Amino acid sequence: MNKHVLLPDIAWYLVQCKARQDERAREHLLRQGFDCFCPTLKVESLKGGKLRRLALPMFPGYLFVHFHAQDNWTALRSTRGVTRVVSFSGTPSRVPDSIVEHLRQRCDEAGECAALNPGDRVQVRVGPYAEMDAIFLAMDGEQRVMLLLNILNRHQQVSIPISHLVA
Repeated sequence: MNKHVLLPDIAWYLVQCKARQDERAREHLLRQGFDCFCPTLKVESLKGGKLRRLALPMFPGYLFVHFHAQDNWTALRSTRGVTRVVSFSGTPSRVPDSIVEHLRQRCDEAGECAALNPGDRVQVRVGPYAEMDAIFLAMDGEQRVMLLLNILNRHQQVSIPISHLVA
């Protein structure tokens, strides 16, 4: 860490974890008294003819950690499962509180987030419906969504790629 840069008293930072060790890192950080947040998404998959419901990390390989600038950074970096604190030019990169707060509002107590729920208002950001407000109806496959748009004062159902949306 660059010692010449002043860091805020307490803030959220991003920690990179070792491959498939997000939960291990989170567990060890919690034991050390760090406040951690690892949002997950509810996913359904079909394996062997059986429907499975899984909670997969929204940001695989990363955790949000809330701590004081004067906390022991060495203990954080040497925690089992942790690779490094995400930094730029030797300075840990602070994650704005508003981003973490927005994610927490979309998640339940266990950290599970619903990506989109029927009735959620979204905005189309690219394509022929760019800048239009819409209402999410349902998923239309894995990469597409069904939306309700108000076009010429009539409600129209359209299917567009999920990557074209802003929630």
